[in-house]
Amino acid sequence: MNCTINKDDIDNAIAKTCIEIIREPLLYFSEADIQQLLAEELRKIEALKDPYQTLIHKGKNSKSIYKTLLLHREYGGGAGTRIDIVIFSENDVKKIDDLNLKISNKYIIPEFAFELGTEKTINIKKHLENDIKKLNNVKNTGYIIHIYRDRTKSVTGTKLRKKTKDKIIRDFKSVFEKNKCTNGNIKKLAILLSPFKEQTLTRGKCEIFNGNRWEKVNVNDESALRKKITDQLD
Repeated sequence: MNCTINKDDIDNAIAKTCIEIIREPLLYFSEADIQQLLAEELRKIEALKDPYQTLIHKGKNSKSIYKTLLLHREYGGGAGTRIDIVIFSENDVKKIDDLNLKISNKYIIPEFAFELGTEKTINIKKHLENDIKKLNNVKNTGYIIHIYRDRTKSVTGTKLRKKTKDKIIRDFKSVFEKNKCTNGNIKKLAILLSPFKEQTLTRGKCEIFNGNRWEKVNVNDESALRKKITDQLD
């Protein structure tokens, strides 16, 4: 077995997961839900479907060898940290000699890695900074995906809507606007959803940060959503 991991396939899995969440925001309750949805979509990629051999034998003098998948969740990132989702290269998996999925007692530096965040994150700025630190050494690409779901129903023009808007700008929008990560191997995707607003129009219920400003995207326009998402992953 020798399947190449294609970044385009990974980007497509991310886009499909995010579009599904944008259209059905109640699919997730927590970051763990998003993690599961994304992992399930990633496992549809051909190279990630089947396990690969490690160096760990099944018993003393046994010629049989244990296998593991290339994709794992909550994998060690060093210094007591955990990375939400990692994808190993096949070559690294072949060198695993420790039951904790390490090589020579060291955690594997993943080929691809993913850090996720939601509106339930207490300090989004600190969370984002920590995500960047964890992904700085990823071999190919590190993905930071934060989805903020505005859970209020108030409409534009009300006092409650202004208060909510100010909070979102302060706690989420400005965090991504001000972050100056220069690592080109880290792709940041920030999505703001306001699905419960008491209005008939879908406009304004989804905004995606394009690296410079927030753009409103029609939640019913799949091609537009896909383009805005994949543009941030290139």
